[in-house]
Amino acid sequence: MRRSTFVPALLGAALAGATLIAVAPASATTGTPCEKAPWLGQVQGKPAGLGAGSRAGNYFWHDKNGFHLRITQAKPRKATTYTGTITSNTPIRDFKWVKLEEKQDSVVLSEDKLSITFKVVNHGRLDGFSFRTTCADTLTVSGLTINAKTLPLGKVYLGKTKAHPASIPFTVHRKA
Repeated sequence: MRRSTFVPALLGAALAGATLIAVAPASATTGTPCEKAPWLGQVQGKPAGLGAGSRAGNYFWHDKNGFHLRITQAKPRKATTYTGTITSNTPIRDFKWVKLEEKQDSVVLSEDKLSITFKVVNHGRLDGFSFRTTCADTLTVSGLTINAKTLPLGKVYLGKTKAHPASIPFTVHRKA
């Protein structure tokens, strides 16, 4: 199966048949009105006070620039590996990575552009990625782990209020 991928150089070379998404910043393309529309629930807005060294976990939100996933832990320490998958009901585009380490992290966009699978090794700084969807109605986040164990709900922070999902996987919906 051929996949379009953004993967750091060494890992990318190991994936036969894969192509790289440009490692340059995301396209300056302006989103359509539906892409800027808010989503239901607590996913809307950047988490208050988020920065390197914030409480450990996955921070996920939507704003006028699209979706964002950031990973951090309270202080620099032993490497901690976070993994997961994000699935959209329409193609994912305008992917932009944020401070990923070339030799440790990977973010793979599926060939059909409907899902992103990630593995991020965090050392206490802020790592992650941002993306847009093509007017998606739903987005599902699944398979979240920390060091190969299920990520506790209390380590998933949604939107500006840093709410926790009721379960993993969880699905967010756009306002009608």
